Amino acid sequence: MTTTDRFRSVYRTEGVYDRLLLRHFFGGIEDTELVRRWMTDLFGIPDGALRIAEFGCGTGRITRVLAPYAHELVLADYSPTMITAVSQGFPHARTLCADTRDAVTELLSEGRQASFDVVAAFWSLSYPLGEIFETLSASGVVPNPQPGSARNRARAFVYRMIDLLAPNGHLTVLLFDAESPEQRLVTRGWERVAPFPEGGRSYTRNILTDALRQLEERGRGRLNHTRLGGVAWAPNPAAARDWFFGVHFKHHPQLTNDPELARIVDDFIDRHRLLDGGVTLPSGVHLIDFHRADHPHASLPRVLP
Repeated sequence: MTTTDRFRSVYRTEGVYDRLLLRHFFGGIEDTELVRRWMTDLFGIPDGALRIAEFGCGTGRITRVLAPYAHELVLADYSPTMITAVSQGFPHARTLCADTRDAVTELLSEGRQASFDVVAAFWSLSYPLGEIFETLSASGVVPNPQPGSARNRARAFVYRMIDLLAPNGHLTVLLFDAESPEQRLVTRGWERVAPFPEGGRSYTRNILTDALRQLEERGRGRLNHTRLGGVAWAPNPAAARDWFFGVHFKHHPQLTNDPELARIVDDFIDRHRLLDGGVTLPSGVHLIDFHRADHPHASLPRVLP
């Protein structure tokens, strides 16, 4: 398989995603347990009564946490390989083979406004936001020549996701912390291909939280935002290297064939090796939750002195 053929194979080739994925621990617990505790805090013990839509579901690793809560479960991912896997794991769920923006549009076109108790995106929401600003291919990155228009489209997309929420519903998102040591190295790699728009790699998180804060200010709900430090754990340096080049860098030819980047990655991995041969990559997560609850006085006219 050539380098070009391997580009994005993590999403396209059966078994590659699950093989390359590292375990992540934040605040002392694994990311799946983090979601489980968050769901318990919000909804208590699972009773199979909720309507849940998960975008960018992958092979269903975190879906397993959501499924016991669900009366209705809608799962979306742009990768046919992922959808095939998640369909087998959750045969009673509705699956959509579409990217998140198209899946949201499809559900809204079906009249699913205010339909879901939970709209979730774990580790995946940066992609549909980022693709509004730039197009990535094996040959490089093409920026959107109209960044102002792109920002407006990105904000409108966030608003459409909120439109799916039923009263008292929650949009719950996990995003990697772009300022963590691991992610700064990822940024350093991708900037060898092209600079990030909007002043840095955290721009997708900033767009999301800015849009949600604007909705909060309009009385549409409440934004909660928590950052937790942690690590990505690899059983050995080879697994850590595959994580960087297969998942973060997606086997992009310009990065895979860059010997200086390979040296930088190997040095970083060596600095974080454990005595037992494992590797703990310093990471971080942003847990972002928007509670769709109108302020009781949001529709009242302003009273001037």
